[in-house]
Amino acid sequence: MININPNINFIKKNKYALILSILLMLVSVIAISSMGLNLGIDFTQGTRFDFETNNTLKEIKESINKTQIKNNYSIKRVENINENSAYQNVFTLTSKIEFNPTDIENITYNELLFEGISKSVSDRLRSDTIWAMSIAIILILVYVTIRFNPFFALGSILALIHDILITVGIFSLFQFEINLPIIAAFLTILGYSLNDTIVVYDRIRENIKLNNYPDNITDITNKSINQTISRTILTSLTTLIVLIVLFFVGNYLIKLFTLALIIGVIIGTYSSIFVASYSVNLLQNKFGYVLKKFNFEEEE
Repeated sequence: MININPNINFIKKNKYALILSILLMLVSVIAISSMGLNLGIDFTQGTRFDFETNNTLKEIKESINKTQIKNNYSIKRVENINENSAYQNVFTLTSKIEFNPTDIENITYNELLFEGISKSVSDRLRSDTIWAMSIAIILILVYVTIRFNPFFALGSILALIHDILITVGIFSLFQFEINLPIIAAFLTILGYSLNDTIVVYDRIRENIKLNNYPDNITDITNKSINQTISRTILTSLTTLIVLIVLFFVGNYLIKLFTLALIIGVIIGTYSSIFVASYSVNLLQNKFGYVLKKFNFEEEE
Protein backbone atom coordinates (compact mmCIF):
# COMPACT_ATOMS: atom_id res chain seq x y z
CA MET A 1 0.00 0.00 0.00
CA ILE A 2 1.30 3.44 -0.94
CA ASN A 3 2.01 5.75 1.98
CA ILE A 4 0.02 8.92 1.29
CA ASN A 5 2.29 10.92 3.61
CA PRO A 6 5.85 9.71 2.86
CA ASN A 7 8.91 11.49 4.18
CA ILE A 8 11.70 10.47 1.79
CA ASN A 9 14.85 12.53 1.37
CA PHE A 10 14.89 12.48 -2.43
CA ILE A 11 17.60 15.12 -2.74
CA LYS A 12 19.99 13.08 -0.59
CA LYS A 13 19.32 9.96 -2.67
CA ASN A 14 19.70 11.89 -5.91
CA LYS A 15 23.42 11.11 -6.20
CA TYR A 16 22.53 7.49 -6.98
CA ALA A 17 19.90 8.60 -9.49
CA LEU A 18 22.46 10.94 -11.06
CA ILE A 19 24.86 8.04 -11.60
CA LEU A 20 22.07 5.96 -13.13
CA SER A 21 21.00 8.79 -15.45
CA ILE A 22 24.56 9.43 -16.62
CA LEU A 23 25.09 5.73 -17.33
CA LEU A 24 21.80 5.45 -19.25
CA MET A 25 22.52 8.56 -21.31
CA LEU A 26 26.08 7.40 -21.97
CA VAL A 27 24.85 4.03 -23.20
CA SER A 28 22.26 5.82 -25.35
CA VAL A 29 24.85 8.12 -26.93
CA ILE A 30 27.18 5.18 -27.64
CA ALA A 31 24.34 3.13 -29.13
CA ILE A 32 23.13 5.98 -31.35
CA SER A 33 26.62 6.93 -32.55
CA SER A 34 27.83 3.36 -33.17
CA MET A 35 24.67 1.53 -34.24
CA GLY A 36 22.63 4.40 -35.62
CA LEU A 37 18.85 4.50 -35.84
CA ASN A 38 16.71 1.97 -37.67
CA LEU A 39 14.71 4.53 -39.62
CA GLY A 40 11.60 3.39 -41.43
CA ILE A 41 10.87 4.26 -45.05
CA ASP A 42 9.07 7.38 -43.80
CA PHE A 43 12.54 8.92 -43.41
CA THR A 44 14.73 6.94 -45.81
CA GLN A 45 12.52 6.50 -48.91
CA GLY A 46 11.68 3.10 -50.32
CA THR A 47 8.89 0.52 -50.25
CA ARG A 48 7.29 -1.46 -47.44
CA PHE A 49 5.36 -4.70 -47.88
CA ASP A 50 3.63 -6.49 -44.98
CA PHE A 51 2.16 -9.89 -45.76
CA GLU A 52 0.92 -13.17 -44.32
CA THR A 53 2.34 -16.39 -45.64
CA ASN A 54 2.95 -20.07 -44.94
CA ASN A 55 6.40 -19.88 -46.53
CA THR A 56 9.55 -19.82 -44.43
CA LEU A 57 11.97 -16.92 -44.19
CA LYS A 58 14.56 -18.93 -46.13
CA GLU A 59 12.12 -19.59 -49.00
CA ILE A 60 11.12 -15.92 -49.14
CA LYS A 61 14.74 -14.76 -49.24
CA GLU A 62 15.53 -17.19 -52.05
CA SER A 63 12.69 -15.70 -54.08
CA ILE A 64 13.63 -12.10 -53.28
CA ASN A 65 17.25 -12.72 -54.28
CA LYS A 66 16.03 -13.38 -57.81
CA THR A 67 14.50 -9.90 -58.07
CA GLN A 68 15.93 -6.41 -58.66
CA ILE A 69 15.91 -5.59 -54.94
CA LYS A 70 18.20 -8.48 -53.94
CA ASN A 71 20.90 -6.14 -52.59
CA ASN A 72 18.59 -3.45 -51.21
CA TYR A 73 16.13 -5.03 -48.84
CA SER A 74 15.57 -6.22 -45.28
CA ILE A 75 12.95 -8.64 -44.08
CA LYS A 76 11.87 -9.79 -40.65
CA ARG A 77 9.17 -11.88 -39.10
CA VAL A 78 7.08 -9.62 -36.92
CA GLU A 79 4.36 -11.70 -35.29
CA ASN A 80 2.40 -14.93 -35.19
CA ILE A 81 -1.01 -15.27 -36.73
CA ASN A 82 -3.90 -16.47 -34.57
CA GLU A 83 -5.03 -20.08 -34.81
CA ASN A 84 -7.99 -19.26 -37.07
CA SER A 85 -5.83 -17.78 -39.81
CA ALA A 86 -4.91 -19.75 -42.92
CA TYR A 87 -1.37 -18.39 -42.62
CA GLN A 88 1.30 -19.01 -40.01
CA ASN A 89 3.70 -16.11 -40.44
CA VAL A 90 3.69 -12.36 -40.92
CA PHE A 91 6.69 -10.63 -42.47
CA THR A 92 7.67 -7.03 -43.11
CA LEU A 93 9.74 -6.50 -46.23
CA THR A 94 11.35 -3.10 -46.76
CA SER A 95 13.44 -1.99 -49.70
CA LYS A 96 15.44 1.14 -50.52
CA ILE A 97 14.08 0.99 -54.06
CA GLU A 98 10.60 0.44 -55.45
CA PHE A 99 9.38 -3.06 -56.24
CA ASN A 100 6.16 -4.91 -57.00
CA PRO A 101 5.03 -7.81 -54.77
CA THR A 102 4.27 -9.81 -57.91
CA ASP A 103 8.01 -9.83 -58.60
CA ILE A 104 8.41 -12.28 -55.72
CA GLU A 105 7.70 -15.63 -57.32
CA ASN A 106 6.79 -19.00 -55.80
CA ILE A 107 5.40 -17.34 -52.67
CA THR A 108 1.77 -17.57 -51.57
CA TYR A 109 0.78 -14.59 -49.49
CA ASN A 110 -2.01 -12.35 -48.26
CA GLU A 111 -1.14 -8.66 -48.62
CA LEU A 112 -1.59 -6.60 -45.42
CA LEU A 113 0.17 -3.36 -46.35
CA PHE A 114 1.97 -2.02 -49.37
CA GLU A 115 3.28 1.53 -49.48
CA GLY A 116 6.05 3.52 -51.09
CA ILE A 117 7.76 6.76 -50.05
CA SER A 118 9.73 8.85 -52.54
CA LYS A 119 12.98 10.63 -51.66
CA SER A 120 11.38 14.08 -51.75
CA VAL A 121 8.61 12.99 -49.39
CA SER A 122 11.00 11.24 -46.97
CA ASP A 123 13.30 14.31 -46.93
CA ARG A 124 10.33 16.56 -46.15
CA LEU A 125 9.08 14.22 -43.41
CA ARG A 126 12.52 14.12 -41.84
CA SER A 127 12.80 17.90 -41.93
CA ASP A 128 9.28 18.36 -40.52
CA THR A 129 10.06 15.93 -37.70
CA ILE A 130 13.15 17.86 -36.66
CA TRP A 131 11.19 21.11 -36.74
CA ALA A 132 8.32 19.60 -34.73
CA MET A 133 10.62 18.36 -31.98
CA SER A 134 12.57 21.63 -31.88
CA ILE A 135 9.47 23.85 -31.79
CA ALA A 136 7.91 21.69 -29.05
CA ILE A 137 11.01 22.05 -26.85
CA ILE A 138 11.27 25.82 -27.48
CA LEU A 139 7.58 26.41 -26.66
CA ILE A 140 7.93 24.35 -23.49
CA LEU A 141 10.95 26.44 -22.50
CA VAL A 142 9.01 29.68 -23.07
CA TYR A 143 5.89 28.40 -21.28
CA VAL A 144 7.71 27.21 -18.15
CA THR A 145 9.83 30.38 -18.03
CA ILE A 146 6.70 32.56 -18.10
CA ARG A 147 4.76 30.42 -15.63
CA PHE A 148 7.62 29.85 -13.16
CA ASN A 149 11.15 31.17 -13.74
CA PRO A 150 14.18 30.35 -15.92
CA PHE A 151 15.54 27.82 -13.40
CA PHE A 152 12.32 25.82 -13.59
CA ALA A 153 12.40 26.05 -17.39
CA LEU A 154 15.97 24.78 -17.58
CA GLY A 155 15.13 21.92 -15.23
CA SER A 156 12.16 20.86 -17.36
CA ILE A 157 14.19 20.98 -20.59
CA LEU A 158 16.99 18.91 -19.03
CA ALA A 159 14.38 16.34 -17.98
CA LEU A 160 12.84 16.24 -21.47
CA ILE A 161 16.23 15.83 -23.17
CA HIS A 162 17.04 13.11 -20.64
CA ASP A 163 13.77 11.26 -21.41
CA ILE A 164 13.98 11.46 -25.19
CA LEU A 165 17.69 10.61 -25.32
CA ILE A 166 17.23 7.45 -23.25
CA THR A 167 14.12 6.39 -25.17
CA VAL A 168 15.82 6.90 -28.54
CA GLY A 169 18.91 5.14 -27.17
CA ILE A 170 16.86 2.06 -26.30
CA PHE A 171 15.35 2.05 -29.80
CA SER A 172 18.85 2.31 -31.25
CA LEU A 173 20.31 -0.38 -28.98
CA PHE A 174 17.67 -2.93 -29.97
CA GLN A 175 17.30 -1.55 -33.51
CA PHE A 176 13.55 -1.01 -33.21
CA GLU A 177 12.13 0.77 -36.23
CA ILE A 178 11.55 4.51 -35.94
CA ASN A 179 8.73 5.79 -38.15
CA LEU A 180 6.10 8.53 -38.00
CA PRO A 181 3.94 6.81 -35.32
CA ILE A 182 7.06 6.45 -33.15
CA ILE A 183 7.83 10.16 -33.57
CA ALA A 184 4.25 10.82 -32.45
CA ALA A 185 5.00 8.65 -29.41
CA PHE A 186 8.14 10.71 -28.69
CA LEU A 187 6.10 13.93 -28.80
CA THR A 188 3.54 12.33 -26.50
CA ILE A 189 6.36 11.48 -24.10
CA LEU A 190 7.36 15.16 -24.07
CA GLY A 191 3.82 16.13 -23.08
CA TYR A 192 3.45 13.42 -20.45
CA SER A 193 6.83 14.12 -18.87
CA LEU A 194 6.16 17.87 -18.79
CA ASN A 195 2.73 17.35 -17.21
CA ASP A 196 4.29 15.20 -14.49
CA THR A 197 7.00 17.81 -13.93
CA ILE A 198 4.54 20.72 -13.76
CA VAL A 199 2.61 18.98 -10.96
CA VAL A 200 5.76 18.88 -8.82
CA TYR A 201 6.78 22.39 -9.88
CA ASP A 202 3.41 23.82 -8.83
CA ARG A 203 3.81 22.36 -5.36
CA ILE A 204 7.41 23.62 -5.07
CA ARG A 205 6.28 27.12 -6.02
CA GLU A 206 3.39 27.05 -3.54
CA ASN A 207 5.69 25.92 -0.73
CA ILE A 208 8.28 28.56 -1.66
CA LYS A 209 5.59 31.25 -1.27
CA LEU A 210 4.40 29.78 2.04
CA ASN A 211 7.97 29.90 3.36
CA ASN A 212 8.63 33.49 2.24
CA TYR A 213 11.05 32.65 -0.58
CA PRO A 214 13.98 31.17 1.40
CA ASP A 215 17.55 31.10 0.03
CA ASN A 216 17.77 27.33 0.41
CA ILE A 217 14.85 25.28 -0.91
CA THR A 218 16.16 21.72 -0.33
CA ASP A 219 13.66 20.96 2.43
CA ILE A 220 10.89 22.54 0.36
CA THR A 221 11.82 20.45 -2.69
CA ASN A 222 11.79 17.24 -0.65
CA LYS A 223 8.48 18.16 0.93
CA SER A 224 6.93 19.00 -2.45
CA ILE A 225 8.03 15.73 -4.05
CA ASN A 226 6.68 13.75 -1.08
CA GLN A 227 3.37 15.60 -1.29
CA THR A 228 2.94 14.71 -4.97
CA ILE A 229 4.59 11.26 -5.12
CA SER A 230 1.37 9.32 -4.49
CA ARG A 231 -0.41 11.13 -7.31
CA THR A 232 2.60 10.63 -9.61
CA ILE A 233 2.86 6.89 -8.95
CA LEU A 234 -0.87 6.22 -9.25
CA THR A 235 -1.15 8.20 -12.49
CA SER A 236 1.84 6.40 -13.99
CA LEU A 237 0.59 2.96 -12.93
CA THR A 238 -2.88 3.45 -14.41
CA THR A 239 -1.32 4.72 -17.64
CA LEU A 240 1.09 1.78 -17.77
CA ILE A 241 -1.72 -0.74 -17.28
CA VAL A 242 -3.48 0.51 -20.40
CA LEU A 243 -0.25 0.62 -22.42
CA ILE A 244 0.80 -2.88 -21.38
CA VAL A 245 -2.58 -4.27 -22.43
CA LEU A 246 -2.26 -2.53 -25.82
CA PHE A 247 1.26 -3.88 -26.19
CA PHE A 248 0.16 -7.50 -25.79
CA VAL A 249 -3.01 -7.31 -27.92
CA GLY A 250 -1.81 -4.93 -30.64
CA ASN A 251 -0.12 -5.69 -33.94
CA TYR A 252 3.53 -4.96 -34.73
CA LEU A 253 3.08 -1.21 -35.27
CA ILE A 254 0.94 -0.83 -32.14
CA LYS A 255 3.53 -2.77 -30.14
CA LEU A 256 6.30 -0.38 -31.19
CA PHE A 257 4.15 2.67 -30.49
CA THR A 258 3.11 1.46 -27.03
CA LEU A 259 6.65 0.28 -26.24
CA ALA A 260 7.93 3.82 -26.82
CA LEU A 261 5.19 5.18 -24.54
CA ILE A 262 5.87 2.58 -21.83
CA ILE A 263 9.55 3.50 -21.78
CA GLY A 264 8.64 7.21 -21.84
CA VAL A 265 6.17 6.98 -18.95
CA ILE A 266 8.68 5.14 -16.76
CA ILE A 267 11.57 7.45 -17.61
CA GLY A 268 9.34 10.54 -17.46
CA THR A 269 8.08 9.69 -13.97
CA TYR A 270 11.64 9.11 -12.83
CA SER A 271 12.97 12.33 -14.38
CA SER A 272 10.25 14.56 -12.92
CA ILE A 273 11.56 13.60 -9.48
CA PHE A 274 15.27 13.04 -9.94
CA VAL A 275 16.15 15.33 -12.86
CA ALA A 276 13.69 18.24 -13.12
CA SER A 277 13.16 18.78 -9.38
CA TYR A 278 16.82 18.24 -8.50
CA SER A 279 17.92 20.69 -11.21
CA VAL A 280 15.60 23.39 -9.89
CA ASN A 281 16.77 22.76 -6.34
CA LEU A 282 20.43 22.99 -7.33
CA LEU A 283 20.05 26.11 -9.49
CA GLN A 284 17.79 27.93 -7.05
CA ASN A 285 20.10 27.25 -4.11
CA LYS A 286 23.25 28.36 -5.96
CA PHE A 287 21.92 31.23 -8.04
CA GLY A 288 18.60 32.10 -6.44
CA TYR A 289 19.90 35.50 -5.38
CA VAL A 290 19.81 36.52 -9.05
CA LEU A 291 16.04 36.07 -9.04
CA LYS A 292 15.51 37.05 -5.42
CA LYS A 293 12.71 39.43 -6.32
CA PHE A 294 11.15 37.17 -8.91
CA ASN A 295 7.39 36.94 -8.42
CA PHE A 296 6.36 33.27 -8.07
CA GLU A 297 2.73 34.14 -7.65
CA GLU A 298 0.34 33.31 -10.46
CA GLU A 299 -1.45 36.14 -12.16
CA GLU A 300 -4.89 36.77 -10.87
